[in-house]
Formats: sequence, structure tokens, C-alpha cells
Amino acid sequence: MIKRYINFLVQFQYTKKSFLYKVISIICGIVFFLAVLPAFFIWVGRFVDSYYSLTSSIVSMTLIAIVAILIGLFFMFWSTYTQLTIGKGTPTPNVPTKNLIISGPYRICRNPIELGAIIYYFGLGTITQYSYTIGIVCLLLGLLLGSIYHKFFEEKELEERFGGDYIKYKSEVPFLIPDFWKYLRK
Repeated sequence: MIKRYINFLVQFQYTKKSFLYKVISIICGIVFFLAVLPAFFIWVGRFVDSYYSLTSSIVSMTLIAIVAILIGLFFMFWSTYTQLTIGKGTPTPNVPTKNLIISGPYRICRNPIELGAIIYYFGLGTITQYSYTIGIVCLLLGLLLGSIYHKFFEEKELEERFGGDYIKYKSEVPFLIPDFWKYLRK
């Protein structure tokens, strides 16, 4: 079943998509990943928060949440822009990139959109009810679902589409957590 899904996704790289189709795909992705999915995560987080609530002052939680939201959005938009300009595609599976991207945010980790999303989910979850518990639950759910998708579907699709180039990139660049020490040693 996974192999059939991956073959289905790989077929999308060969079909030409209009600019409008790409825009609609990105808008649908934005609505789902910035509103619908985090709303579900927050709902689960509120349940957990009813048993264990981790809070601090509203000012510090607001500041931390806003910084997290901005950092998360920065990574998501930078990655999307890179996919549009260098990859000639979008983050959505129905309009995949035509080129393997190994520059920009993809130089520091293979999944900068997921990195940005989980940071964004933490900030959004924290600020909605002023609870770090909800923010942490949102982060963990985003990390779990995103990592499962990337490991079992996206990576296999990219190996199928880009072959040895992707395998080499995969061996050199971390999955999600950037190796900042690598850049400091240079």
C-alpha cells in the first residue's frame, strides 16, 4: 500500500501544473497546516492541560509564544519560497518540486517546513490558552505526525524521484534538528 501511494505521488512530477493550480494548492496547505491541524492539536492539548497545566507569567508566555510563532512562520515561508523558486514546485504532494533542493533552509535540515511547523505549533498552542502544556502537546503531535509522514512516505518518494543524489543528501544533512555546531566549526 505504501509503495502504491509513493508511485502515485511520483506520477505528479510528470504532469504540468498551471500557476493557479499551484496557488490553490499552497492556499489549501496553508489553511490545513496553519489552522485546521493546529486547532486539533490545541483541542488535544486542552484535554491534557486539564490534568497537568504548566504555566508562568502571561507576559513571558506571550513573548515566548510570539517569538516561536515568528520563527516557525519564517522557516515555513522561507522553505516554501525555496521550493517555488529553486525546486520549481510546492510543498504539497500534488505539485512536487522538479529539482532536488539542497540549499537555503534545506542546507541545515532535510525538513525545514516541519521544523518551522512544530515551532509554530508550540507558540500557537501556548498563546491560545496561556499554557505551556498545550504548546508542548502541539509540538509533540506535530513532530510525531510530521516525522511519520516524512520517514515512511516522503523520503521514499524522494529516493524514487532523485535516486543517489537524494541518498547522498540524506547522509549529509540531519533529518530535523540542525547541526549548528557544524557551521560554528567552519
